[in-house]
Amino acid sequence: MADVREQRIYCAEQIVVPPELPVILKHYAKEVIRNKPGDIVDFSAKYFRSLLEKRAKEHEFSEIVKQ
Repeated sequence: MADVREQRIYCAEQIVVPPELPVILKHYAKEVIRNKPGDIVDFSAKYFRSLLEKRAKEHEFSEIVKQ
């Protein structure tokens, strides 16, 4: 892992936001507001783990369909 000092951001043009990030964060924020978790870190870990598992299953399904 590179030293943080080597990755300093000096202007907005250096920031590259992946196109899917705003949508992911919007859905995440809605779930946090709906669920009002007592432990937001635990909730977040479970939320993103679930999202990752869902994506993996969709990827597996798409691979099966391609065959």
